[in-house]
Amino acid sequence: MVDPAVALALEYSQRADAYVRRWGPVIHPMAQPLLDAMSLNGARRLLDVGTGTGAMWPAVRHAAPQAQLWGIDRSPGMLRAGGAALRHRVAVMDAQRLGIRPGAFDAALLFFVLFHVPDPAAALCEVRSVLAPEGRLGLVVWGADPGLPGISIWEEELDRVGAGPDPRDPSVMRQAWMDTPEKLARLLEPAGFLVDRLWSRTFAHAWTAEDLLATQTCCGLPSRRLAALDRSAQTACVDRVRNRLHQLNPDALTYHVEVLYGLAHRPA
Repeated sequence: MVDPAVALALEYSQRADAYVRRWGPVIHPMAQPLLDAMSLNGARRLLDVGTGTGAMWPAVRHAAPQAQLWGIDRSPGMLRAGGAALRHRVAVMDAQRLGIRPGAFDAALLFFVLFHVPDPAAALCEVRSVLAPEGRLGLVVWGADPGLPGISIWEEELDRVGAGPDPRDPSVMRQAWMDTPEKLARLLEPAGFLVDRLWSRTFAHAWTAEDLLATQTCCGLPSRRLAALDRSAQTACVDRVRNRLHQLNPDALTYHVEVLYGLAHRPA
């Protein structure tokens, strides 16, 4: 049996280009408030846990102009998609078992990644170990998330053509463990962090029907369930979803989601 975390890394490797084009631009503005609040001007060595394609790196470098920036990710395909900007600065590594010397960094960032770790508490303990005393942690996770618009349409049409269930193992989606400030605190404090601030913001992203369809056919649950169907069933399903999405009004095509932010530090 394939380790669920390895399977998730492979999934992201296979979909890296689609992620760059479709999903990354949606979530990157949602991560920016963490950098705005974190005051990284004095950071010297900064670790990005779950680098992905490195799309946040320009914003991180702007926030921390004096820092040496390093990154790790479980998905080699995502790191390759980052190209030359990540070369010699990243490594394929499991956040639950960081092969990094203790106290090597004075700040660490986790953008939309902690909920993908099967054991978030273990990952936070690992991150704490590689931070120097007073080292800072900043993280971003989902709060209340109803899912992308049209998800119920997808579920109905996928069921109609006999698509199987989502093949992704639920152990790599721990969002329910951290979708409120109280839950985040209960993860951070036992891992040895002192919590400085927890807050949330609600975002709205307006989709067109075609952009939403293109995103859902290459990223996320619909794409995973579609992959097991033969070509004719895929086409029939997508055509029916397209027709129904085009009937939605602009408000129904708008993604409303809560994003949670956390600032903490390792005690001296």
